[in-house]
This record gives sequence, C-alpha cells and structure tokens, in this order.
Amino acid sequence: MQSPGSGACGGRSAPRRLGEAIAYLPEAVAGTSMLAITTILFAGVVWRYFFAAPLAWTDEIARLAFVWLAFIGAALGVKRGLHASVAILADRLPPHARRLCALLVVVVTAAVAIVLVVIGGQQTASAFSQEAMPVTGLSTGWTNLPVPISGILMLIYLVPHVLAPRYASSASASAETQAAP
Repeated sequence: MQSPGSGACGGRSAPRRLGEAIAYLPEAVAGTSMLAITTILFAGVVWRYFFAAPLAWTDEIARLAFVWLAFIGAALGVKRGLHASVAILADRLPPHARRLCALLVVVVTAAVAIVLVVIGGQQTASAFSQEAMPVTGLSTGWTNLPVPISGILMLIYLVPHVLAPRYASSASASAETQAAP
C-alpha cells in the first residue's frame, strides 16, 4: 500500500515536476544539438559522396546547432563547476584567501555573463531584424540567440556558487571547533 502523497512520481507535486523539467531543458537542448550535428553532417556526407547530390542546407543548420551547443554547454559548465581552472595558487592559499579567490571567480564569471546578456541581446535583436542565412533563409538571430540565453543561465547557475562557500566555510569552521581539544 502506498503512503499518502506518494504515487507514480514519488510524491512530488506537479509544480515541482514542472520546475525539474524546466531545469533539465538546457541539458535537453545541448543533447539535441549534439544529435542534430551528428545526424545532419552524416546525412550531408552520404548525400554528397553516395548520391552525388549535396544538401546545401546541412552546413548552415549544423553550424547553428553547434553554436547552440557551445553556448548552452558553457552555461552547463558553470552549473556543474566544470570549467577549466588552474588551482595551483589557490590550493596553497589559507582558507580565507581561498574563499576570496572563489568569490573573485564568481564575480568575473558574472561579469562575463552580463556582457553576454547585454551585448548578445543587442546583437540578437539586430540580427533578427536585418540578416538572413544565405541558403536556408533563416534569420541569423537564431545563431545569436544562444548568447544572451547562455548569459542568463550562467547568472542563474552562479547563485549556488555564491551561497555554497558561505555554508562550507561555516560548516568547516564549526567542525574545526568541535574537533579542537
């Protein structure tokens, strides 16, 4: 017998499930972009070399998917803390200086994200109203759109990075106090 509130979805409410689905959307876009790039380029090669009839649109669409993958992937890198870093100096600093260094990284990343949102937003608006890709006729705004979206996602994903060091430092400080004789 199931307890009240537990069901097929483990007792999670509909708004929570919706929130989880929305949070997963960037991963789905990145995965779909990767699949699209692979499929489109494979189809382009097959048509060009086996059917001697190249598909003109494959390069533009693959490039569009690659731009989406790159920028959404950059935001996901911020979310997971997977961007490359050199920690040789930071690892040798005392804990307080390490926390300041981590905060500096967050501030610089936030500044870059803000530039992506502002400048990318301006470029996207301009491109949607003026330019089109030569073969497909799609607006180049679709190529620029992932730039401000990536910046917005980065800013959202930085929030836990700002909050986490505070909790970690207070937790480690209380653990050190309890461990002291």
